[in-house]
Amino acid sequence: MWRKTKLIMILMFVAFIIGFSPTIIRFLSDALIYSAGKLSLHPHIVAVINSFVYILKHYAWHIMFVYALIVAFMIFMEGQNPDRTILWMFVLVFVPVLGLIIYFIIGPDPENYTKRKSFRLAKPTVDNTPFTSDRRYAIGKLLHSCSGADLLIHNRVKILINGDETFSAIIDALQKAEHYIHMEFFIIKDDEIGREIRDVLLEVAKRGVKIRVLYDAIGSWSLTKKYVDTLIDAGIECHSFTPVSFARFRRKMNFRNHRKIIVIDSKIAFTGGLNIGDEYLGKGPLGHWRDTHVELEGECVAELHKIFLDDWCFRTGENPDKIDKNLSCANNENDFEIDHSSLPIVPLQVVESDASDAWHTISQGYFSMITKAKSRIWITTPYLVPGPSLMTAIANAALAGVDVRIIVPSTKDHFLVFWASRNNYAYLLRAGVKIFLYEKGFVHAKSLVMDNNVCSVGTCNMDVRSLEINFENQLFIYNEETTEQLAEQFEKDFDDSHQLDLNEWTKRPLWQKVFESFGKLYSAQI
Repeated sequence: MWRKTKLIMILMFVAFIIGFSPTIIRFLSDALIYSAGKLSLHPHIVAVINSFVYILKHYAWHIMFVYALIVAFMIFMEGQNPDRTILWMFVLVFVPVLGLIIYFIIGPDPENYTKRKSFRLAKPTVDNTPFTSDRRYAIGKLLHSCSGADLLIHNRVKILINGDETFSAIIDALQKAEHYIHMEFFIIKDDEIGREIRDVLLEVAKRGVKIRVLYDAIGSWSLTKKYVDTLIDAGIECHSFTPVSFARFRRKMNFRNHRKIIVIDSKIAFTGGLNIGDEYLGKGPLGHWRDTHVELEGECVAELHKIFLDDWCFRTGENPDKIDKNLSCANNENDFEIDHSSLPIVPLQVVESDASDAWHTISQGYFSMITKAKSRIWITTPYLVPGPSLMTAIANAALAGVDVRIIVPSTKDHFLVFWASRNNYAYLLRAGVKIFLYEKGFVHAKSLVMDNNVCSVGTCNMDVRSLEINFENQLFIYNEETTEQLAEQFEKDFDDSHQLDLNEWTKRPLWQKVFESFGKLYSAQI
């Protein structure tokens, strides 16, 4: 259908150009004069140009004043981050005309409050969950109040470290699917591991297993049409999330689906930091890829499934109640009537956030973990541009004597966000935060450990885009055993990292400080 629509649009455009061509030719013949072997403009056209120049010359300040008022009003009505407002004002003032064009192309959306209504609303926050007076559950109660995330008791959580372990577990689970496979990723690549997973899906589809695949239009920008068509031709439903034309110049590119979710037969699910691509196996230019994923069973599987189905229905426009009953959003919690009572007690919450989340729930969860930590708060994030409130919380925790450690990459995968992150190091080091630069390769995990009984792992980076704009999902787990497993991996990562020293850091080259200052300006737009 889409191919036919595109063909019709192209034909209509060609027909329009052909039909309009006589008018264009007539205008050029009237506007241009060929005399004595020279081509010149008609006196009437010259007079119009001179009049326009005269108006600009004598009324430029008046035009600029009106321009400034209109733009200032637009920015004021957006109610955005003051840092972003200041940055855009600089652009608009110092690059008057071009700045306005840039603002309309890639700047904040002046209809953002309207656009957000197109995303689903947060769930009702009726407190029916078994929170106790245990201090760690204060975090859970906060998350429930912000997003309606239930506290789920019976679960099995298996920590998966790096690509080999993760993809091996995923492929094994996909091959055992009996009823359906639902998966969504920010990035899917047509490379060795991408094709291996595609081939598994094709084989499973032959057995009649229902498969739906959702990938982000920008994250998977390089995914080939052939790859997608192969899935569709095999009966697999496959869609890109919020597809856009001229993607790098359209505002819709801001609302990206950064989630990584696989749900199989309502029995098993996967989520975490890994996308589908060879680089996540350490085969890319960054070398060894350090990441964390999780394999899940229990009550949490249905919650991740709800997130997938919401995203699917948002993209396709399908009514969830009309999807196969066993797969519908409304009946998801009763999928195949699975009894989870035999599973271990591992309390956790599945928390989602996106552009419509007024509370920025995952950010609230991070903030709560940091501020409630008594002995330690360990963080791994590929990008450290968390915004003022989280920066203050991290610094305050360290100043209060909490063991605050942050692992970040020593190498960059995104130029500007890398330098924006480095700009925050000095402030945190002065507060007593221990910053570790991972040197074995590139670290991409999004995980936190608080004290000895609370941890978090998922898709959300500690940067403003992930925390406030992207579609993300994060697990908040209240369990000593899982927390200890993550802590043990932290210890290994510390050994593979270089701890920064404040005195050493202040002596870094001037050119690095210049790049960091540039990154600081950019960070307001991250």
